[in-house]
Amino acid sequence: MKQVITQLIIGLVFSVSFAQNNEVFIDFTTQKYIGSESELQREKYFAIHASYNDHEIAADPDYLYDNLGIEFGRTFGGPGPYANHKKGDLSIENAERLAKSNAQRFLNSPLYKDYKTTDLIITNHPRDAFQLKKDYEKAAAFTIAYLKNAYPEMPKYYEVMNEPFVHAKDYVKTYDETDEVILEMSKFHKLVADKVHAEIPNIMVGGYSAAWPEYDKNNFAIWNSRMKVFMDTAGESMKFFATHLYDGRNVEGDFNYRSGSNSEAILDLIESYSYQKWNLIKPHLISEYGYTAKGLQGEPYSPTLNGVCLMSYNKILMSLLDKPDRLLKAVPFITGKATWFYKDDRNPNKHPYPWVLLKKTEDGSYEYTHLKKFWELWKGVEGKRIHVQSMNPDIQAHAFLNKNKAYIALNNLADEPQSVPLNFLNGSQNLIENITIRRSYTTASGFPKLVYFTDINDKTNITLKVGETVIIDYDLKENTFQNSITERNYYSKSCLKKIEANKTLTFKINNVISGEKGVATLKMGLGRTHELSKKPILKINGTTVTIPDNWAGYDQAGREQFFGVIPVPTSLKNIRTGENIVELTFPDSGGYVSSIIVNTEVYLN
Repeated sequence: MKQVITQLIIGLVFSVSFAQNNEVFIDFTTQKYIGSESELQREKYFAIHASYNDHEIAADPDYLYDNLGIEFGRTFGGPGPYANHKKGDLSIENAERLAKSNAQRFLNSPLYKDYKTTDLIITNHPRDAFQLKKDYEKAAAFTIAYLKNAYPEMPKYYEVMNEPFVHAKDYVKTYDETDEVILEMSKFHKLVADKVHAEIPNIMVGGYSAAWPEYDKNNFAIWNSRMKVFMDTAGESMKFFATHLYDGRNVEGDFNYRSGSNSEAILDLIESYSYQKWNLIKPHLISEYGYTAKGLQGEPYSPTLNGVCLMSYNKILMSLLDKPDRLLKAVPFITGKATWFYKDDRNPNKHPYPWVLLKKTEDGSYEYTHLKKFWELWKGVEGKRIHVQSMNPDIQAHAFLNKNKAYIALNNLADEPQSVPLNFLNGSQNLIENITIRRSYTTASGFPKLVYFTDINDKTNITLKVGETVIIDYDLKENTFQNSITERNYYSKSCLKKIEANKTLTFKINNVISGEKGVATLKMGLGRTHELSKKPILKINGTTVTIPDNWAGYDQAGREQFFGVIPVPTSLKNIRTGENIVELTFPDSGGYVSSIIVNTEVYLN
């Protein structure tokens, strides 16, 4: 474990990059919309992987939920018809009896009165939710009876089971048989969703909670045998598609970073295939994200590991903040106390679960871990989006305005520190009265730090450490919006096209709304081995556009191949209202163009 973590922090000693394309432009006078969304919904982004009925995190509610603004995210308290305590009795009477007992536990929770919410995900482990080729109808009927009676506040989101496909082998003798299990699990998702939606309209059923979205592996065989099968079989009945995004290694596969271009490619492919099949984008539910790897569980508590996790949470969060119009909820994998783990066979020395907010001390009391810093960093950040633009995909940027308080969030995905000039538009700098800066980073020794700098009068440049996230708080004079800018994404009706040398791939993007003033980006998803070209000849409506050498995050050299989104800036004048034609011609064969998306940001005036 130490070796893995050391590799992650070694980049901190690299010299600062003064690349001229690091500028960030900020405009306090222009409101930004992504689709129709402008207001930051904190319940969507700042939850804990726990429920308000969790007694383990009920001791300090004023601080955790009022002060830090922690929301509730996800619990394994779903119907689970095959859970051991249900003793194989799938009768409606048993479902109702067990459900009413569960409802009472919610009502008895000390957090129920003040913190109850419907904005919650419920799920079950596969072993508790599904049995291969058993009576699916009976299990679905049990599920409906349970859901109707188990929750005083009906949760919005129901994942039928957690990370099912990586457990497909549990149901059969050989891996050759797992394709059939995956298909049966998908059929079960559809059956449950159809029946639940028919009888309980205020809950959304989805899946499949992908643990290992390594979709490009083996020439996209994992996509074709997992997510595509699921979408083809159950997708029409799903209200959302659930995915887990982890830096490191989650259950299967090799160590790699999802944060940056790779997670963008994963989600863009899901969106593009959704559009191809149904002419709409079914939303994402990111029910877990963060950092994980082999050998972490059962080890002593590690502040260094907390630091690595914090970097991953913030990197992935910054990407997900780009998708408020097609994301229902995103839950960082931080649990409460996880007291169950102290009794787990994998933990003979009684160490804390690696992803807890509170850990047990030697005297049996509990204290906060450094993971609390995730919510401390983002405390109070709220309001309407304002226009912010980063010229470097490695510098992630978001901005919000709440009355006379503005918040600029910056994150560094690059492998070396970055000097970032801050440029204010439309007289925005004249509105600033005071500045406070919060900096979340990891020291050269691996220790996570959260540092505050107050009473700053002027700030036109900031240097971001490797993996650092910064929130700049601005106290402003009275300000009203003078303009607005709307970001939209437009999809081709085809995706995952095979690349052949000198053969032009054509993508049609329809129903585009362009404009006179704004910016445009072509988001090119690409999966191919490292030695092959990432710079095809690109034409947008007949105009040749240069593809840059940069994308969000690292070069992916540790992966078997590159799978990421390369953002290609282009003039808004190259984008037509109506139909647009994108043509790509590669000099070599191999791999796939996974998705093509036209992104526009158009000013109102």
